[in-house]
Amino acid sequence: MKKSLFIAGAMMFGASALPAFAHDEDYDHARDHREHYSEHENLGELHRRAHTEGFRSRAEHRAYHRALRDAHEGFHEDHPGTRHDHWDWWQRY
Repeated sequence: MKKSLFIAGAMMFGASALPAFAHDEDYDHARDHREHYSEHENLGELHRRAHTEGFRSRAEHRAYHRALRDAHEGFHEDHPGTRHDHWDWWQRY
């Protein structure tokens, strides 16, 4: 499980660090949306793998979900123009 968490952490750091370098004069809103959907796919895959391998405790499980949520929120902090991707989801509930 530690190996999975390490891999997840490395992927989250890499995914959140790259977009910070990508923002310059040629800001491309559509690119950010593609990256956002890709981020969801990556985080979803990490989530599936972690659940397949299992967790040692409920606390570890909750901590993993918090880390995924924080990574997702970090993406939106780096790409504020993508927050409206979730508006439809919030309006359904």
